[in-house]
Amino acid sequence: MKKVLQVITRSDWAGGQKVLYTLVYGLKKYYPNEFEIEVACGPENGMLIPELEKIGVKVHVVKNLVREISLLKDIKAFFELRRIIKSGGYDIVHLHSSKAGIIGRLAAKCCGVKKIIYTVHGWWGIEQYSGLKRKILILAERFASKLCDKIVLLCTNDLNKAKKWKIGKEKQYVIIPNTIIPPEKVEKGKLRKELNLPENVKIIGNVARLDRQKNPIRFLNIAEKVLKQRNDVVFVWIGGNVVEDEYSKYVQNYLKAHPEFEGKLFFLGFRKDAPELMADFDIFLLTSDSEGFPLVLLEAMHHGVVPIVTKNGCQSDIIKHGENGYLYEKEEEAVGQILNLLEDFAKNPDVREKVKQTTSAYSVRRFVDNYRIQYES
Repeated sequence: MKKVLQVITRSDWAGGQKVLYTLVYGLKKYYPNEFEIEVACGPENGMLIPELEKIGVKVHVVKNLVREISLLKDIKAFFELRRIIKSGGYDIVHLHSSKAGIIGRLAAKCCGVKKIIYTVHGWWGIEQYSGLKRKILILAERFASKLCDKIVLLCTNDLNKAKKWKIGKEKQYVIIPNTIIPPEKVEKGKLRKELNLPENVKIIGNVARLDRQKNPIRFLNIAEKVLKQRNDVVFVWIGGNVVEDEYSKYVQNYLKAHPEFEGKLFFLGFRKDAPELMADFDIFLLTSDSEGFPLVLLEAMHHGVVPIVTKNGCQSDIIKHGENGYLYEKEEEAVGQILNLLEDFAKNPDVREKVKQTTSAYSVRRFVDNYRIQYES
């Protein structure tokens, strides 16, 4: 039996953490006699930890492993991880997220771990910066790439960026798309009931953090333009701020300045039951400036919610424009797509089923098997 340590920076319940959980869950379910899995993560938020403990996974909390760059804490986190790895005797160390990816690869290499794997959950850690800071982060990723055996990317878009920035070598690259654990049968109506919305009102929604990457300002701009033309729709954003409070304040000020949108624009904050609430969406509106492989997109499509998403990240690998959803670059494109789709719902009632069929290509078993191949190679 091989002993595996999964490492991630934050322990909240966002995309990267859900991917890690799905991988651990799948390995325990399908290959319980092949792998012994443990997880190391930072203390921030901590929602991942009880979910892992529920399925019998040992969790190591690395108290100095934080998202923000802090030389003192980063050095301490390195020694904490090195101690965990050295005492654990792991055959494989699998890193997730940029901070844990760099510190963890260095710690694992120093401990002589035989197999080191790094999964890139999108390149926002680099793309959010420009100038000298971006160059330094690219150099750091180039250095860390020399310390691992495989670099797992989520789609061809992320692979092309790695090549452009000369991070890693061709023999290291592997593409493994994300997946979701399909929820048990969800009864529609929970969100409508909570917001007291009649059936004839269409719900356009997003599930995301309130931060710069997810761009809630774009969501507000699109909503404003659509609401000026339709009075039978509402816009719902599910998710709060994790690190930055700037965008939460912006939204609050916007809503105060636009009382005409009361009852039309809803910001619900973080909800653990978001996948269930999404079942009531008619249109899923993704407004992110940058993405990896957004799990929320698969979650929405699993419910047959028609996606209208920004053309970046891995969305182009999932969405065939005009067939199972829509891609846009400019706000005006999204507005037009929404208005057209609202008219088409009555004429094309089968559109939801076509969207739902897409998710069958992203099974948990296939996802886990792809990682197992990397662990065994």
